[in-house]
Amino acid sequence: MTTWGLWYYKWNGSEYVRISDWNDQKFDYIVVTDGGYNGTEGKTAKYSGPSYDDGYNDAGELVDMIENQWLHNRNYIVEIPYFYVPPEGGKKARPLDYWLGWIDGVAGEGSAWLKGFYWSLENIRYIQEGKLSRYTIETIWGRIVENRREYGVDYQFIWIPSLRSLFVSRDFSSEEDVLEAVAYETDVPNIANYFNNVFIQPGYYFMRKDNILIRGGVPYTYSLLVEILKTIHEYMPSNVSIEMEADGTVRVNNDAKNYACDYVKAQREALGYVWSDRAYYFDKRGSTFGYMRENCPGW
Repeated sequence: MTTWGLWYYKWNGSEYVRISDWNDQKFDYIVVTDGGYNGTEGKTAKYSGPSYDDGYNDAGELVDMIENQWLHNRNYIVEIPYFYVPPEGGKKARPLDYWLGWIDGVAGEGSAWLKGFYWSLENIRYIQEGKLSRYTIETIWGRIVENRREYGVDYQFIWIPSLRSLFVSRDFSSEEDVLEAVAYETDVPNIANYFNNVFIQPGYYFMRKDNILIRGGVPYTYSLLVEILKTIHEYMPSNVSIEMEADGTVRVNNDAKNYACDYVKAQREALGYVWSDRAYYFDKRGSTFGYMRENCPGW
């Protein structure tokens, strides 16, 4: 069993701010990524400009914070921030040259505790939407491989895309329509080979907790979650599993706790076992993860 746990920080415009309240090695790999109320996927990561040198220097600053202040002597994976927020607002993709500089900066400044990279884009169908090219993924993967050779380190490359981005992409008429989309309307089967692991965010916990329907009015029921897991297992490459999802609500709301526990129950019903390789989202509090492990065996 190998586990990856999400750990959050943000750049507030003048300095780095730690968000997650834990720093022990709860997981085999700690995935360091920007977060907080102002956004994720790079939107709250430092962005000095579009050039290779900007990416290299921004990455070096972050690695210094990770290794010398936040997560000293911890195995970690660092994000490749996808978006930035321009002065006029909104969000834009960072340039490829910036990403190449970022990768080289992380590898050049990181110690033996650095174990790889996390592609922070959560949209599961950006290539199908024409907003991202396969060439970009190939180029980023190629640069990670070059750094593997240069430093003699088997850097990982992981991705944690969200099914919720699929569920809002069009109107769905039925559960069967949803399952067909999971099988055929995501980028995962086409680019999973560039990643060591892909962990799909089911989105079930948040949509049930907040009473959100799949676009078109399809309820996200427990039985649909089971069928989605079966579809992932049948139609996705073998390096694809899921992210376990929860937040602090589980400690004060029994329904929320049960929705989070459903991830274990549904895997066992769909597959006969729980995926051994999995990522974890549980908000910023380490106690949330501990609560789920205590109250939901197998989580």
